[in-house]
Amino acid sequence: MKKKWKIAILVATAAIAVVGVATYLFTIGPFGKPVLAAVNGEKIPVARFQEELGKIDPAARELVKEDPGKLLDIIVNRTMLLQQAKKEEVAAPKGGSATPPAAGRDAETGTIMAYLDKKMAALPPVSPEEVDRIYEAYKDQMGGRKKEEAAPLIKQMIEQQRQGEEAEKLIVDLRKNAKIDVNQKELQKLAVVPPGMETQSDADFRKALTGGKPMVVDFGSNSCIPCRQLRPVLQTIRKGYTGKLEVLIIDIRNNQKLASEYQIQVIPTVVFFDPAGKEVFRHQGFMREEKVKEQLAKMGVV
Repeated sequence: MKKKWKIAILVATAAIAVVGVATYLFTIGPFGKPVLAAVNGEKIPVARFQEELGKIDPAARELVKEDPGKLLDIIVNRTMLLQQAKKEEVAAPKGGSATPPAAGRDAETGTIMAYLDKKMAALPPVSPEEVDRIYEAYKDQMGGRKKEEAAPLIKQMIEQQRQGEEAEKLIVDLRKNAKIDVNQKELQKLAVVPPGMETQSDADFRKALTGGKPMVVDFGSNSCIPCRQLRPVLQTIRKGYTGKLEVLIIDIRNNQKLASEYQIQVIPTVVFFDPAGKEVFRHQGFMREEKVKEQLAKMGVV
């Protein structure tokens, strides 16, 4: 009899182990749906991110792929807003509402918009005195319009500014009180930096500055179109002057202190340094390959 009980226990234990392994494999394991983040316990799967990515204009999609955290922030904010709307029992407006959802807008977006409408409705109305102050301050930029003509536009401008500030404050407050867990490993997997778009750090810059070679440094950002157009030029220069020249690409978003130190006001800004690390020339905006080579020749780099 004891033997039968032992066999039963072993079988039950094995069954539990199998269920546990299966649960892992098909939820958080390799055969499950990988989770990118969780907001107050609500999971955001990688598939959701890919779905939202597919809605973005193809021209901007590559930028998002390079920095997926920004899109994830938008999804997190949307999730928080929807959660709060449901908590306050706000529903999407139906037909005949003063603010019906736009054509094709899904129910979730409609609910979020209804929630934001509710919050914005609580804002104080724009007073005539506020309109007067704005008009007097910018009268010379009104194209000769009288106050009566400009008043509706000014009022709308003030309302939009208030709504933007209120929405930003709302998001900040929600994030402050929310439990947000981001799966950094999965987020890093989503980051795709095309060849030639790699950037260097402050440490890389400091090391190169004392390396005894002349340098060409692009202070820019991968989210800047002229900066992206400059990348192939710099790659060509880097290959053509191998061993003679250091070519660095500094993303000022990640190196703000360095950008401030070199007083970068416009991006891209291409700065040329001599072998001693002294700045000898700078150019603001896109720079053609031949112009880069001309400046290098002036510096004796051939």
